[in-house]
Amino acid sequence: MTELELTTIAIVDKQLDAYNNRDIDAFAATYHDDVEIHAFPGGLQYQGKDKLIERYGQKFASLKYLNASSLKRMVEGNILVDHELAESATEDVNVIDNSVTVIAAYEVIDGLIKRVTFMGR
Repeated sequence: MTELELTTIAIVDKQLDAYNNRDIDAFAATYHDDVEIHAFPGGLQYQGKDKLIERYGQKFASLKYLNASSLKRMVEGNILVDHELAESATEDVNVIDNSVTVIAAYEVIDGLIKRVTFMGR
């Protein structure tokens, strides 16, 4: 495994940890200021760290429990593709009321996530 691949894995793992801890500051710190969030096949959904903080900040604040994990992972250079399971609870931390699987493709530039494309539900 190359140094670039290790760096790519490290920042995506750091992002997942912050997501699971609902820590918006740590989460946002893993992204470029001009991050792009895409949905396949719809294209660009939004751009910029401010929008990311707005959207994920609301999500983190509204949920009692949030956990994402990588089911399968591929990495090539600065591209990492995860098949992820995301679960959340809105009322009781012990009652998962939403569970989705998605494919997330991360592009890492200069040690930060520059672009994410979500595929799936």
